[in-house]
Amino acid sequence: MCTGRVDPALVADAFVNGADGILVLGCYFGDCHYITGNYMAKTKLDMATEMLAYAGLNPIRLQFRNLSSAEGARFAKHNTEFVEQIKEIGPLGTGDKIGMPELKEQLQIAQKALAGPKLRWVVGKKPVFIDDDKGNKYGEVFTQHEIDRTLSGIVIDEMATQSIMAALQKKPAAVKDLAKELEIPAPDALKYVLALKRRGFVELDGVEGTSPIYKYKEAQS
Repeated sequence: MCTGRVDPALVADAFVNGADGILVLGCYFGDCHYITGNYMAKTKLDMATEMLAYAGLNPIRLQFRNLSSAEGARFAKHNTEFVEQIKEIGPLGTGDKIGMPELKEQLQIAQKALAGPKLRWVVGKKPVFIDDDKGNKYGEVFTQHEIDRTLSGIVIDEMATQSIMAALQKKPAAVKDLAKELEIPAPDALKYVLALKRRGFVELDGVEGTSPIYKYKEAQS
């Protein structure tokens, strides 16, 4: 009933399962029956777009547009324009940063990140941080640019974290090898691995020479 219910993880799931494009049509800002539903939808989809683009998806494939329920001609126009844009860039895996099957693998990693609690919390708090009248509970107000920059950093961190977990699920590895394979700076890769170890997601598997080898820690039943 409201675009505010659109879940970023479900958007990623659609692409994982082969969707070539997703167009979300919501009511005009200020006219939402649920007050802020379309604002939340736009915030969530902006985050999903950034995450999926970082994974390699062409951002044109995910769009959000506004119209009212009485604008049939505008509805048709939006759909026609969107379909033409998708036809121009081609099926999923063409016109993107990377092709299949690598793109699908990266989209699966992005889906796990989008389903995680950290990004959901940030999206939920974003309106509070940029409220010009109130700010957060400490009275701090942040600009849109500051929030977007922070969100971008979290997107990169979550994508890197999930990529490392996916790699370690395949086989144990040293930090230097993970950094090379995933194209992550070695100091950052070490930071992510140690954070995952503290959280109980990875554990030490042994030592080769002077390099600790880490492996994915299976959940205990």
